[in-house]
Amino acid sequence: MRRLWDFPEDVQTRLVALGLSKQGELIGEMSSPHSSIFTFDHGKQTHPRYVVAKGIQVSTSMSVDDKWKYLCRALYEVNNAHAVCHHPSIQRFFDVEIIYGVPFLLSRKRDATLRDVIAEGSLSETEAVSVAVQIVHALRYCASKQLVCHQDLKPENIFVDFIADHFSIPPDYPLRCRTFVADFELANAYLVLRHPYGSRPYMAPEQYRRVADDTALPDFSRVDVFALGVILFEMFTGGVHPIGEHTSLIWPTPAEGKSRKWLREDPWRQWLERGAELDPTGASGLNSEIDRIIRDCLKPNAAVRLSKDELEARLNERLKKVDRHAYEALSLMLADFDQIAREGEEGGWPYYAERVERLNSAFSDRTEL
Repeated sequence: MRRLWDFPEDVQTRLVALGLSKQGELIGEMSSPHSSIFTFDHGKQTHPRYVVAKGIQVSTSMSVDDKWKYLCRALYEVNNAHAVCHHPSIQRFFDVEIIYGVPFLLSRKRDATLRDVIAEGSLSETEAVSVAVQIVHALRYCASKQLVCHQDLKPENIFVDFIADHFSIPPDYPLRCRTFVADFELANAYLVLRHPYGSRPYMAPEQYRRVADDTALPDFSRVDVFALGVILFEMFTGGVHPIGEHTSLIWPTPAEGKSRKWLREDPWRQWLERGAELDPTGASGLNSEIDRIIRDCLKPNAAVRLSKDELEARLNERLKKVDRHAYEALSLMLADFDQIAREGEEGGWPYYAERVERLNSAFSDRTEL
């Protein structure tokens, strides 16, 4: 059987457009190191209007082992996402389609990523803290479903909907963004693969440890807290990393005139070894309590770093102090989301569960690729 990657690239695109034609007109295509991402438009009269199809990106030049590895990563991601799909703060897939032997995961396109929001400029304290509360609340839910660590938490993996664009709300409604934690292809990867992958600007010290097969795994339960500490600093500084550089200008592709040293591991490890200190210029504009929260997230020693529970409590305490209206609105929203998750778990999602099971069965045995 010919696989999708056996065809020329332009033919692959046409085959994807044809295979997913019920999702609307293909209007966009992009790629990441491991994925091909296609955007479809149902038309302005349909809600949700846009659908994203995420498939693996392989080529005929890759070895069979590498092709199989990419397929396994896709299966791993869809099973992780299925484990937490009932919570409204998780970006979930609503369907899986297989086109010429390649699985495509379908989801609704959100308004933006958190990186897009940060690029607009520094967030207000109310907005930054309310976003961080939503993220850590979602991570706590994931942990309750045995996804102990997202492991690749970064603004690009946090999707955002602007509430006023989707709901009729009063003029004084205090929340702007609703967030969705996305991309679970590395969640718990340290347990499964014994390799602490991640994106260097957001990696905690324990993610740099190479773990032999016969040694105990480190505690990764606070890795995401470290990443969220970096993200908090970026939200308050308009995208400046605690090292003092705009993250998007140095990672993953340095902008013109920027040093390529940040593509190496050593500079990041050296920053961690110096105590993961905050850039003094960016830190000078922080409220003292926010400063303490961020520093407690960035403790190099995981044993004294905040837990997810502690971080959410600290952030809620701060939000309640600076904007009680926002605190109350957010508390009600998250309580409602938690109830929806409980009801979803009890009722199940038979269609999606069946689709995931079919996908797992289709690739249960290593067939010729």
